Amino acid sequence: MMNSELGIHLTLLLWNSSIAILAVALVCYLASYRQSILFLLVMTIALLAGIQFTYDTHQNPIKIMGFIKLMLLLPLGLGAVLVFASFSEDKQQRFLVWFSRYINFAVVANIFAMVFSPDGGTYRGFLSRFVCLGLLVWLLQEMTKERFQTTLFDRGFFIFRSSPLQWVYCHAAYRLALLSLPTFDSLQYLLLEPLSLILMFVLYHLHKKRYFLHYYFGFADTLVVTTLTVLTWYPILPPFEPKGPYVSSLTQNQWDMIFIPIQLTVFGIVLRAIFKNRSTLTTNW
Repeated sequence: MMNSELGIHLTLLLWNSSIAILAVALVCYLASYRQSILFLLVMTIALLAGIQFTYDTHQNPIKIMGFIKLMLLLPLGLGAVLVFASFSEDKQQRFLVWFSRYINFAVVANIFAMVFSPDGGTYRGFLSRFVCLGLLVWLLQEMTKERFQTTLFDRGFFIFRSSPLQWVYCHAAYRLALLSLPTFDSLQYLLLEPLSLILMFVLYHLHKKRYFLHYYFGFADTLVVTTLTVLTWYPILPPFEPKGPYVSSLTQNQWDMIFIPIQLTVFGIVLRAIFKNRSTLTTNW
């Protein structure tokens, strides 16, 4: 996660962090109180990105994958959630089963795809594959408990019921290790985990604590990931020339020494939850 051999410009780090926080705060407000405006914004950005990508003559595999990710998150992700939230209660109830299947497939496919993230030749990158698979199995078990009817909408808020709080924290620790890999060399994603967790608490309180805290993580993570991905595609550059001081960056071996113990701890928690769920599901079925 460096942008120079010396490390990261502190001014650039503060600028990107400030922009990310302000953008997420704005999206949170719109998602809570002005969903129609947010939907128009989502579709406008998606259309603009599509036009630019079509007429771009300097495409490469990285840019193509970035565009695919943007489309999956904007119109097919957040856009789909906002459209369904705009339906009447009768229509939501009528199509909720199919929408839950759509969301379940999207969530499972997204996590499964992360198994194949390049490990950058690091031990933590290699270990992340097993942690990711464990989290996926655990999530599927939680979905099974709800008979895969995992979603609901209440007063426009998207609720996802199959990610218990312990899973949320384990997922956060796993993704922190993943974002430290050379593959994710972007300042835009530095605040992904803290912003997702903070927004979960914010949505929980904005919705008057009508459901369990972890029910709001799916909505929070969708908002944050989509917002940061848009900022990566359309970065807001500082109106000044970034200069020192620098924030020193650790070597890959040092990152391994920090994250491998965390990953092993998370993997142990995940395995414990899987075996506990297995006995519960066997008894129930």
